[in-house]
Amino acid sequence: IGQNDLTALSYLHEPDVLYNLEVRFKERQVIYTYCGIVLVAINPYQDLPIYGSDIIRAYRGHSMGELEPHIFAVSEEAYAKLEREKSNISIIVSGESGAGKTVSAKYAMRYFAAVGGSESETQIERKVLASSPIMEAIGNAKTTRNDNSSRFGKFTKLLFNNEVSMMSLTGATMQTYLLEKSRVVFQAPGERNYHIFYQLCAGREKYPELMLDHQDKFKFLNQGHSPNIAKVSDAEEFNETLKALVTLGFTPGEVDNIMRVLAGILHLGNIKITDSGDNDQETSAISSNDISLSILSDILKLHKADLSHWMTTRQIESFNENVLIPISKSMAEAARDALAKHLYSKVFHFIVQTVNRNLMSGKNEDTFIGVLDIYGFETFEWNSFEQFSINYANEKLQQQFNQHVFKLEQENYLKEGIVWTMIDFYDNQPCIDLIEAKLGILDLLDEECRMPNGSDASWVSKLNEKCTKYKHYDKPRFGTSAFLIKHFSDTVQYESQGFLEKNRDTVSKELVSVIQQSDMDFCRHLI
Repeated sequence: IGQNDLTALSYLHEPDVLYNLEVRFKERQVIYTYCGIVLVAINPYQDLPIYGSDIIRAYRGHSMGELEPHIFAVSEEAYAKLEREKSNISIIVSGESGAGKTVSAKYAMRYFAAVGGSESETQIERKVLASSPIMEAIGNAKTTRNDNSSRFGKFTKLLFNNEVSMMSLTGATMQTYLLEKSRVVFQAPGERNYHIFYQLCAGREKYPELMLDHQDKFKFLNQGHSPNIAKVSDAEEFNETLKALVTLGFTPGEVDNIMRVLAGILHLGNIKITDSGDNDQETSAISSNDISLSILSDILKLHKADLSHWMTTRQIESFNENVLIPISKSMAEAARDALAKHLYSKVFHFIVQTVNRNLMSGKNEDTFIGVLDIYGFETFEWNSFEQFSINYANEKLQQQFNQHVFKLEQENYLKEGIVWTMIDFYDNQPCIDLIEAKLGILDLLDEECRMPNGSDASWVSKLNEKCTKYKHYDKPRFGTSAFLIKHFSDTVQYESQGFLEKNRDTVSKELVSVIQQSDMDFCRHLI
């Protein structure tokens, strides 16, 4: 026992696999084990001295299996294949939330930057590695499972020039997926908003004009009642983020504008909306003396009266005229929060575009090594649209894994006439069908969003009517507002509240127009 490749075990079943991993981790302090072409990594929740330049040099030129299992061995395998075959190749980093995917992806990128670099290209290496702290600041957050959880998916392409004998790193580009916008306006107990907001509050003396306060004073930051991360200084992290932005070529003006919009989002969340209706009609109001409204309008150069008006009023187009309707306090708060999410999404994508622009060398890159770091499978006490999207993505990844490790491999054995007892593996296609087939979960959700009186409750009742034929769908024993999906990893109960709103992802046209009419060029450019 204690094999460095699980396929060498006499019995490849769950108890033996787990015991083998336990022996390697507890007795030998080894976190990596192979399972054929797959590297299994255990998160040690501490920094280990196994990622230095000397270790990179040790794995360079060695095939997988020659040395002890390591993320660098997998990276070397990818790099060697790139050199040999001159074709694109990708590494998929998957696992549950908190498993250590982001750190593993970072070490893989560090390896490629080191072996693909040369003395003249250290600037490219520095830029590639500097993209990590930026993306973690704007896309990672503390959850109950993980202090530095990626709340978006990221596919990084490391670009190589194949016109020379040795593959040299010439640049990089990234695509992002599924940014969790709802986190901007709400955090569950024990969780935080995106790191960048806390960093900005901790370093607020650098930006006195933004009128920032302690993090606990902002509604968008204090709902989780867990503002700090053990052994992490947000002030120091903010300095790292600013340094990385400079390395990636952001101008001082761009950095200042980004911080202005982020501060504006925090002040937006503190605008106090009151209920001003009588018994007949629910209406809402914002005081003209609201300090947060004034600061927001000032720092983003917005028209204050228009902002206040369109946060509490809705315009409906009827025949040839526009009708103005006052809205309730809850609807006004939803409009405010939708604007905050919209603004953050725009800032996030502006930063990604700028990082990509500065990572590209401008040459024709023929080949790339891709590193996919995507959300891990999630199940919390309360699971909503975000967990549903994440777990659906993981079902697709699991299917990809099944295709490569089992289906295609066994088909090759049959083609080559190898005597082989077929492994009966778990095929999750029926679960994917439940989600994406016609009259499946997503189809019914989109249909409900188009209905004038569509609601979360009526959507669930349609699911119960149409989806019970799928063995991966179930109803909870109590209540009618939730539904269950039997995923490959676990059975998850999803609460339907908010699904329609999050799927529609709408923001008031009039509020967006107020931002478009800002006297600040950057705001207009964002929108």
